[in-house]
Amino acid sequence: MTTLYCACCGQPFRRSSPRGPAPLYCSRDCRRQIEVRRRVWASLQAVERPAAAPLAPLGAGAFHRVETVWERASA
Repeated sequence: MTTLYCACCGQPFRRSSPRGPAPLYCSRDCRRQIEVRRRVWASLQAVERPAAAPLAPLGAGAFHRVETVWERASA
């Protein structure tokens, strides 16, 4: 069997079966932890979206506007 590493905790684990896609997590607890993290990240992103700078429209000079937005965001 192939040794895999959990995407949540990084612990090595072995596949129980070679059939199907490779599992990402070593246990049910790690799967639940990632589900919780995804929900929290999604709710935080929903709160932060209105405060984010609007996307620049495509067209003449769009690169300059995107560059300016990037500079503001990274400052």
